Amino acid sequence: MLCYIAVPARLVGVEKKARSRRDTLAASAVGGAVGAVVCSPPYMLGRIGILMLGWHYVFWLGVVLIIIGATLQTGATSAVKAVKFSAKLVGHPGETTGPAAG
Repeated sequence: MLCYIAVPARLVGVEKKARSRRDTLAASAVGGAVGAVVCSPPYMLGRIGILMLGWHYVFWLGVVLIIIGATLQTGATSAVKAVKFSAKLVGHPGETTGPAAG
């Protein structure tokens, strides 16, 4: 199990880097805020659709809202995960290595 995760992670460059507690907390807070902003509207569409299921005259509109909300929620969740993963791959923006670092 260790070889399946650790070796490819080192090849890609996702090794565990020493970060301060403040940087880790800030990155978590920003990631959570972005996730909440992106995922809230589709979630609310789905919840409103569920509420509409109780009224017979807007039942089908509720079904449509649930379908649209679920589809958008899936896309938004995947997008947030992709952004968070790519941020981990990029690493520290202040670090410069190579010949131009001097």
